[in-house]
Amino acid sequence: MPASTTNTRDLRPAVKPASKLAAVAALVTAQLTGPGSPWDLAPRRVELDRPARYAEGMRLQRRLRLEGYTMTSSRRGRTLHRLAATAHAEGVPGALVDCGVWNGGSTVLLSRGAPEREAWAFDSFEGLPEPGALDGAASFEHVGDCLGSEERLQEAFRRYGDPARLTVRKGWFEDTLPRAVEEIDAVAVLHCDGDWYEPVLLTLETFYPKFSSGGFVVIDDYGHWIGARKATDEFRPGLGIDAPLERVDYTGRYWRKP
Repeated sequence: MPASTTNTRDLRPAVKPASKLAAVAALVTAQLTGPGSPWDLAPRRVELDRPARYAEGMRLQRRLRLEGYTMTSSRRGRTLHRLAATAHAEGVPGALVDCGVWNGGSTVLLSRGAPEREAWAFDSFEGLPEPGALDGAASFEHVGDCLGSEERLQEAFRRYGDPARLTVRKGWFEDTLPRAVEEIDAVAVLHCDGDWYEPVLLTLETFYPKFSSGGFVVIDDYGHWIGARKATDEFRPGLGIDAPLERVDYTGRYWRKP
């Protein structure tokens, strides 16, 4: 018998032109502004007054990304480095706290910005946990993603930081954060990379009471995951926080405590 003449393309759902345009626009935007793009590498206006700091942060982020210690963009990596350096230069008291560290690159960037500060790293090292109802349907496809390694974190600090300044707490945030917060007198910079609503909210609720005036809160996934955005947008008004939420790139945001 001859092969079937059925056109398999007729069996596929039709793709609307608007959907095609949106997909093309997203692809072009990613190419123009994604990690490693000219836009991502270019200095921001706030970085122009300290070109040496900008160059150091860019080189360090690039090495850490190439060697598999971080997935962050250049802008987000440089921001962590710059905010830690700013807090230290201005005498803002407190530790550097990184919640959701993967292989440690973000923690190294913080620590290199303020090498005399204590750095705390929190991660399950078991990948992303089960999301909740507030995280959106797409989040459930990513359980177990971002599986980092404590060994790689320690290795990164041996190569690029000071291991004596590093404290690692392995486990789920609900188990490690409430105990560790009692050991931290003050926080100068908090990097919140918990992805989902509950981990992000727990991180903010746990550490913000420890924040020094002039400290920085960095939300890695604000523009990417609806749960992270919802947790942030609920937390800030609840405490009367009206400090500007500064944009880093499509997903990263930060604010400074007055």
